[in-house]
Amino acid sequence: MIGDQPVSVARHRTAMVRHSLSQPVALLVRHGLLRSGVSMFDYGCGQGDDLRALVNGGIEATGWDPHFAPDAAKSCADVVNLGFVLNVIERPEERVEALREAWALTRSVLAISTMIAGQVPVGGLTPYGDGYVTSRGTFQKYFQHAELRQFIAHTLGIEPVVAAPGIFFAFTCDEELAEYLLARRSWRSVSTARFQSRRERDQGREARPDAAERISDEVAELVNFLLKRGRLPQLDELPSTLLDRLAEQRVSLGRALDIARATIAEQDFAEARDNRREDLIVHRALSMLNPAQASSSEGISRDIRALFGSQGELAAQAKDYLFGLADPARMRSAMDSAVEAKMGILDDRGRFVFVPEALNDLPGALRCFAGCVTHLSGEPASEFLYRLDPVRKRATLIVLDDNDDALPISSHEVRIDLKRQDVSMVAKRRRLLRKADLKGLGPRAKQRSAERRYREINYLAQDAIFETIL
Repeated sequence: MIGDQPVSVARHRTAMVRHSLSQPVALLVRHGLLRSGVSMFDYGCGQGDDLRALVNGGIEATGWDPHFAPDAAKSCADVVNLGFVLNVIERPEERVEALREAWALTRSVLAISTMIAGQVPVGGLTPYGDGYVTSRGTFQKYFQHAELRQFIAHTLGIEPVVAAPGIFFAFTCDEELAEYLLARRSWRSVSTARFQSRRERDQGREARPDAAERISDEVAELVNFLLKRGRLPQLDELPSTLLDRLAEQRVSLGRALDIARATIAEQDFAEARDNRREDLIVHRALSMLNPAQASSSEGISRDIRALFGSQGELAAQAKDYLFGLADPARMRSAMDSAVEAKMGILDDRGRFVFVPEALNDLPGALRCFAGCVTHLSGEPASEFLYRLDPVRKRATLIVLDDNDDALPISSHEVRIDLKRQDVSMVAKRRRLLRKADLKGLGPRAKQRSAERRYREINYLAQDAIFETIL
């Protein structure tokens, strides 16, 4: 009740019509957790827009909703999405029940997302329970980021992994968790030979193609493994379908690996090994921040043996790497190197600003520091900028409302304080003035002319990165 008036909450009115994937489902797809061959169940699917998009993309996806699909079966799946459900439930005990039920249906990973405090203004809303009732008769509970983490951990008895502000992943399988964390912390998209559609082989009496041509698709898969792992595969790491196809063509695995290895330049393979080594060092260093997430898969263990010799050697290098982040001189040197290589820019307080696409090429120390940041906050699904302040142990993720604009506007930002282990979302309007520098555009780009004219007209310093909008 509000005052003397009873309250009737219309939960179904919070279901949005979407023309693209919701933020948590998009993150599941982006990080490879939701892919072909993986089943998905949407607990509280609303009007089913995510399900339709996934099914159209070849994903096995089903869902249930108390209003829009009450008769649908609640079925177990590899991936379960509990997307923006807990925040519309006005009874705390029912939130616990929903979370536990979704977890019971999960075979691999459960995605939990809610609205969080600071995301929208609450000035015109009516307080009710631990949340608010809107003018449409819906209920909204705005969680603090840390509050949501604690709620999940207390209810499920496991430590969830932050995927983005207000979005957490809970894993049932340590190996899947380890592979996810390593993939997320590497920030690398390896360029590999493109897969080609398998051609129909001529049934006539033409000359038989050579082995490399007959197994071109299989070679592409092996090249992908070599460049991702920086080492040769073991037999049980390869799909049985690939081995079957090689057998059909009477080509041994050793011969196929020789062909694949010959297609990769020695420098590219050495770079792949170095990249994998650095990925593993950063991964182990960041795992030291949360030992509960330090599990390893068999594939990662094989990488470590091949590239470091032992777990102990990797741990020693990772420890030195992590402790090095506390060295201001080292971090300043890393930022100066990144600026010199035009991977980002420094603001007037010595903070390093860059776009996420630059993470692939940043010095390892900055990649590791950025990993510490996203370990706490996750990454916004929208376009955003990093602003790292490693000397003061702080960072900000500046979310851009429309990155296609010449001078994009940001209406809010996510602030991370690594000393206090705190994450907060703050409303702050500002205009980006140096998009050309961050995107690495040429000196004659129209973007630079537009930015220069705007700064001149508004009497702004030529090196200003942002303009505050009151």
